[in-house]
Amino acid sequence: MNSTPPAVLDCTLRDGGYYTAWDFQQDVVGSYLRAASKLPISTIELGYCNLPRDGYFGQYYFLNEATTARAKGILREDQRLAVMLDEKSVPLTSLDRVVGEVIGTVDLVRMAVAPTRLAEAAALGRRLRELGFDVAINIMYLSKYWDSVDSLSSLSEAAEVSSCLALVDSYGGCTPEQVAIAISSLRELHPQTAAGFHGHDNMRLAFANSLSAVTAGATIIDSTVTGMGRGPGNTQTETLLVHKYAATPDELDYVALHDIVDPFEKLQREYGWGTNLVYMISGAAGLPQNRVMDWLGKNRYSVPSIIHAMQNQSLGSIDEFSYETLGALSANETDELIVIGGGPTIEEHAEAVVEYANRSGATVVHANYRHLSLIERLTTRQYVALAGDVVDRLPDRATLDISDGYIVPAAPRIRPVPEFARARTRQVQPFVVSADTDNLGPVSDIGPLSLALGAALANDAARVTLVGFDGYAHATSAEQELAKESQLLLDAFRKDHPEREVTSGTRTRFDVPVASIYSRLSALASDE
Repeated sequence: MNSTPPAVLDCTLRDGGYYTAWDFQQDVVGSYLRAASKLPISTIELGYCNLPRDGYFGQYYFLNEATTARAKGILREDQRLAVMLDEKSVPLTSLDRVVGEVIGTVDLVRMAVAPTRLAEAAALGRRLRELGFDVAINIMYLSKYWDSVDSLSSLSEAAEVSSCLALVDSYGGCTPEQVAIAISSLRELHPQTAAGFHGHDNMRLAFANSLSAVTAGATIIDSTVTGMGRGPGNTQTETLLVHKYAATPDELDYVALHDIVDPFEKLQREYGWGTNLVYMISGAAGLPQNRVMDWLGKNRYSVPSIIHAMQNQSLGSIDEFSYETLGALSANETDELIVIGGGPTIEEHAEAVVEYANRSGATVVHANYRHLSLIERLTTRQYVALAGDVVDRLPDRATLDISDGYIVPAAPRIRPVPEFARARTRQVQPFVVSADTDNLGPVSDIGPLSLALGAALANDAARVTLVGFDGYAHATSAEQELAKESQLLLDAFRKDHPEREVTSGTRTRFDVPVASIYSRLSALASDE
């Protein structure tokens, strides 16, 4: 039994970055660091060091000397500054480049490591120690090995280069009893190496699991302010500290504790981390947080649909009906198809979009339900793409009835089309990058852009014009995945069908040619 209070390692900015794309306002960071310097927090993990990569990732995903030195200057001398590496993303040959800028300002480099890759982590650890860093290894996926820690290959190698081996309940599904068994086994195997624990709060057990880890011998506990972190979040720093000093409250600066919590409570209202039924079931099922975050972030599926998918069950209300194909019943008046996305540029340019569509006679596909109010103003042929279970969340049937109908992928589909819409529903063969699409239970994960591009092929459209496909200025992790999915589809469509012109009529961050909707209107006027 361990009666020593644990050291608290706060990793708010690193783990919280999964919600903010590792962007944090400087006043929030400054307030956080100043408050942390007055609290009994032993180590601050500031973020990641990484190789360059595609997509948007902010300042605390690519740490440099200026950022780490600024943080180091605010913290107490006895507090350590840490950074994290994703072991699988950092080859040994690139390690010096990745951490070179933070030598001298960072005390500790931690690595997130799959239990099957401890040998690779040990090799990185040896080089990191040569560069002057202390090293710690976070071994992920505890729910897969909690009862067999002694079977982990190369655990001894990892212990040799690490000041701490932390066990990570990646899926948030472990119980206090399981955590205690795992930590006890680790302490027996490597008593000279500190044991740590990193909990996720899927089952609302992160704090209880952390206490159980301490009782079993862990001396370092990971935590984040307000629990901010991937998916349901983590053990809360403030809860740990209040508990740790419950018997000696005069030793804890509650003003500083308020100051460190306040800005993150505001962020929590914006981003909404914390557990819910989906995360609870994902924890129990041992599913990765990033996949669940992606499903929720796509906004294509309701919570019940995701739960069914995670349980790999038949969806019960699955739609097996076969509809007539779109191409057989909807010849274009022109050879153009306009795809309306969900971006805010639609609101800015709605007049031009409506005028161009009506004057050109192009078929319109609504690939997002945010701007379905345009249906009433469009006189050209138009369809609403029903992807995922968005059919359950469509607004105002009266408006929808003005459209020419709906397009859906081939069966099986996650939700049946409402009875009132079936006569006007048409089936489309979606355009997909490969046959290896993600699945939700028995249903393929088909997005609205896939349906729209399939409609373009069904209608033999020579021109596809995107409007409202803005992209994201500061994308969350889920938004990055959506943007990546869309870009891959557009790239593949242009490559496979070079005879079909694909452009954006409004501003876009996607890599696609832009041909302004206003230029198109001008050309129409010239032709008339």
